[in-house]
Amino acid sequence: MDKQLHMDIMATVRRAMQDLLEESMEVWLSGDELCKQFQMFTPSWLKRYGCRLPRTRAVVTDANGQEHATGWAYPRNKIQRMINDNSIKQLKWN
Repeated sequence: MDKQLHMDIMATVRRAMQDLLEESMEVWLSGDELCKQFQMFTPSWLKRYGCRLPRTRAVVTDANGQEHATGWAYPRNKIQRMINDNSIKQLKWN
């Protein structure tokens, strides 16, 4: 095995481990909690641009077909990684 192949395998394994740990240890934050954890985000920024961050919410459709949704939840670990690897600077308004 040459040195480059070894480095590629190690990088792939490292990334797979990071992804696994990030996902299994994920903590979901409300918008307010996100702003407290990462002071660079403000409530007004989240209102305008929060849709560019990874987020999710629960949606239930009742018997009448009406949808009811919770507030948004943001994955802390994933956003922390985005800050660390500077991909947070690549958010786009599509």
